[in-house]
Amino acid sequence: MLTAVLTYWFAALAFGIVGMPAARLLFGALPDRGYAFARTVGLLLTGYLAWLAAMFGLASFGAPLIVVAALAVVIGGVLALRRVSAKAASPAVALRWVRRNWGIVVFYEALFAAALIFLALLRAQEYGFVGPHPWGTERPMDYAFFNAIRVSAVFPPHDPWMSGYSINYYYFGYLLMAAVSLVTGVHPAVGYNMSLALTFALTALGIAGLITNLVALATSQLPDAPRATDVEVERVDADATPYSDGMASLSRMQAAFAVPLDRGASWFWGMRRASTQQQMTAQQASTELAEQSPSTQASADVEADMPDGQALPNSEGERAPEIDGAPPDAHRCIPWHGWLAALLTVVAVLLAGNQAGTLQVIVGNERIVALDGAQLAAALVQALSGAETITLPYPARTGDFNVFDTLIREDRMRDFNWWWPSRAVWDERPVWNPETQQIEPVRGYAITEFPFFSFWLGDMHPHVMALPFGVLALALALALLASSAPLRLWRNRAELLLSGVILGSLYMINSWDLPTYLLLFLGVLALKTATQPETPAISGEAASGVPLIDRLAPRWRGYLINALLILATSVVLIAPFLLTFTSLIGGRAPLIDLPLIGEMTRILGFVTGKTGLHSFLIIFGTFLAPLIGLTAALARGTARTLLIASGVTVVIGAFIGFPLAALLPLGLAATLIAGQRAGHPADAFALGTLALGSAICLGVELVYIRDVFENRMNTIFKFYYQTWLIWGVAGGYAAWRLMQIVGICWRAQPRRSARIAAMLAMPLVALILLASGLTYPWLTAGKAFAEGRHVGLEGRTPRERTPEGAEAIAWVRANTPGDAVILEAVGPSYDTAGIGYGGVSSSTGRATVMGWEGHQQQWRGGDPKVLAEIAPRATDVATIYSTADTALVRALLAIYGVDYIYVGEAERQTYPAEGLAKLSTLGDVVFQNDEVTIYRVRP
Repeated sequence: MLTAVLTYWFAALAFGIVGMPAARLLFGALPDRGYAFARTVGLLLTGYLAWLAAMFGLASFGAPLIVVAALAVVIGGVLALRRVSAKAASPAVALRWVRRNWGIVVFYEALFAAALIFLALLRAQEYGFVGPHPWGTERPMDYAFFNAIRVSAVFPPHDPWMSGYSINYYYFGYLLMAAVSLVTGVHPAVGYNMSLALTFALTALGIAGLITNLVALATSQLPDAPRATDVEVERVDADATPYSDGMASLSRMQAAFAVPLDRGASWFWGMRRASTQQQMTAQQASTELAEQSPSTQASADVEADMPDGQALPNSEGERAPEIDGAPPDAHRCIPWHGWLAALLTVVAVLLAGNQAGTLQVIVGNERIVALDGAQLAAALVQALSGAETITLPYPARTGDFNVFDTLIREDRMRDFNWWWPSRAVWDERPVWNPETQQIEPVRGYAITEFPFFSFWLGDMHPHVMALPFGVLALALALALLASSAPLRLWRNRAELLLSGVILGSLYMINSWDLPTYLLLFLGVLALKTATQPETPAISGEAASGVPLIDRLAPRWRGYLINALLILATSVVLIAPFLLTFTSLIGGRAPLIDLPLIGEMTRILGFVTGKTGLHSFLIIFGTFLAPLIGLTAALARGTARTLLIASGVTVVIGAFIGFPLAALLPLGLAATLIAGQRAGHPADAFALGTLALGSAICLGVELVYIRDVFENRMNTIFKFYYQTWLIWGVAGGYAAWRLMQIVGICWRAQPRRSARIAAMLAMPLVALILLASGLTYPWLTAGKAFAEGRHVGLEGRTPRERTPEGAEAIAWVRANTPGDAVILEAVGPSYDTAGIGYGGVSSSTGRATVMGWEGHQQQWRGGDPKVLAEIAPRATDVATIYSTADTALVRALLAIYGVDYIYVGEAERQTYPAEGLAKLSTLGDVVFQNDEVTIYRVRP
């Protein structure tokens, strides 16, 4: 295990070096110059180039191609950076930056290593159903795709569970993880588990990078924040580039810890002070801000409540001179509580669960997730009163727990049910009751997984692998906000291509992510555009005969060009994927028989049941508390009215059954304040992401994406998972920011204790809910480490449980070509009995005639012709193993191009012995032991 962890750590470091030039080019406006995101950038770009080469048949996918692609990425990145600034591309400059910022480098590297080791240790523990073995739930599917890509020479990769076809799924995340496993040379089972550890570590590093950059940006805008003198600016500009904008000394940790505290400040708010001559008074800062730009007027409302016109802590002071449109180094330093905020945010997003775990422990029954608000309140009151049996005010009618009106309390500290907290939203759905001959409302769950549930379970699904790349998209939006130069993608071709790869690849990794992060990027771009100095548009008689786009103000023409370029580039860069992929979404028939609307309803369905406020807060309460608190602290005028309207809407919505309608005024208020504070990128980012999450969560209350399940289970699942990440990052910053405001207000006028207490309440609520959310990892991972068994990272499928089975699978890996077709038994999806259906193809990546039918029906739902093949294939497999008609079997083997026939325990349990006996007449035995016989089919 130690070897695997070290190997992956070195591989990640290498990808970080590969991606550093591109990261510096793209994230140069951020204080850390993209250091936290370099590993993810390097992996993404390397995997993309290798995929592109394999798609066009230029080279076979494998370790040599991946190494060549990595070299191309680093060389291309250096050349692109050198076009901007020769000095910026110099290794000496990079090393000097590391020396000057050793604190943040140590912090990032220690966090990455700790996260990688933690998840690797967790995956190596076997505790009940959970462990390193890739079977159970949908792990066999993930393992099958992972291995199929490893052995596919050309792309699109073959479908291991439907021979003759390519994978019709979002496979790019599997490709990236397969690429790392190939260059490291680890065993596939070890590579699968280390892929989860790498995903966890990259996400943790990215989240910490976002928070530290947000804190640095906010701290740098203090009226008395240290600003570079002319000499310092001149020195820094020798290293600066237009894209890596000279904010080089993000973290001298020693300075962050050793700075003197202002005599009147709270102990919590230590930050370095400039000299008396360099400091600006708050009144001076406010005056200068008012003269700079209309966008800064937003802070005036906030400052009005401060005594003597004192500004809030991030009121923007005078900027140092800029070179080529890039802000120079401001010698920012992150205070110690900034580091703490970064660590707590990583814990909140990646380790904590939702509140359902704590509620299960209090009530003593996992069925609390299925209760509505009134039933849950009654259950909590009785549980806290010490009742052994809880009586509900009225029965709960559910599809999974049947009908129940009492809950028997049990010791859930000892016997914690870790599954049901991932199903925290329950909708009422009309179901036909054959006994009463009536349609009755029955509650059914929507999936509400959170990251730690995914890492604990070990499903390497697209939504999990997308996490670090979602963080990358968030960083892209923040860098755009932080940049002082206007975005001109038609000139900055390298930035256009890099942004297009980041956004476009999200569709190939997890298609649900693309709309969200593309909307964020375009929204941030609109915000930047709206705050640029206005140039008069062409109007009146002068507009006669002028194209429409030329009539717009120049800044909005630029916006349209930028938006169209990023959309077109994102699509073009993933065109090979789009041309070989059929969308999984959509119903088989429209819901409404109208020309245009009907086609829309083929994709979108209408939601009838609504999410309860209690369910929403169980999931997002930890993040919403500080976000709402920050919104309230900064809201003035119309924004404050909207915020009040949001509170009123919650109350009214509780009575009419639509409490989440309050997200509309909340999102509008956040959008308004984000626009007002566009000059403060950290605040604008937090409020903008609050608005984005509000739009997402409100949207899934109205419509859902139709699929094979014909309900909103998957829609809530995929969009709530994104919102957890987005709001988690924004909530971490908001909690820190509120505490900063509290510190300033306390120094300014401690007698206004009511207002201070109100602002302080929200981060404290978040801290309490965070502690409550840690119940989940404590009762899962904690018990696994204390009571589980360390079995290592080389997990085994049911086909490999015995030495004989493991020997057979190893033989297949070593002695059959990657594109071979191996026949094996077909059985139920999920293989709950652990027989091993689909296990040979899953373990080796070789294609079989048919794997899990149910999953193929999901993946092939958009192609009726292929969909019609699934059931006949399963029947034909049964015929081959069962019938005595050798002529028919030969014909079927030829139709499906079968190269090998596998006969193991699963086949003997599924098909008759006489049918298996005749296989010896159809092929030659190439492998045999006491359990498994493998035949090579005769031509």
